[in-house]
Amino acid sequence: MSNRLSVVMIAKNAADLLPDCLGSVSWADEIIVLDSGSTDNTVELARRLGAQVYTHTDWRGYGIQRQRAQDYATGDWVLMIDTDERVTPELRQAILKVLDAPQRGAIYSIARRNYFLGRFMRHSGWYPDRVLRLYERAPLPL
Repeated sequence: MSNRLSVVMIAKNAADLLPDCLGSVSWADEIIVLDSGSTDNTVELARRLGAQVYTHTDWRGYGIQRQRAQDYATGDWVLMIDTDERVTPELRQAILKVLDAPQRGAIYSIARRNYFLGRFMRHSGWYPDRVLRLYERAPLPL
């Protein structure tokens, strides 16, 4: 069974971040960008870079907007990222390994690397900054 991956993100005025972000996930089966009312060229750029773009400008909160974005995904698995995040080659390999033999109902966290003024924040409690990012799209059985 092939496990399709949908990369999902919300964006607003993120044109300066999109090339690197979308480039780091160009290998995914589907990329969804939910725009929250950008006034720069975020929408046009995301489309040009291969993303499916949807718009919801009635902001009712970060969580609600992310859920709306996820609702457009058609893949078996969802990787939820932010426009200022990048998927490293090592993370890509780890994700592909999960998709090759997934554990049904599993949710995967990622040790995010935070940078401040261009420097990796390894100390001061900033690493590892674990965030839930990869999960199966299908609802879990009750």
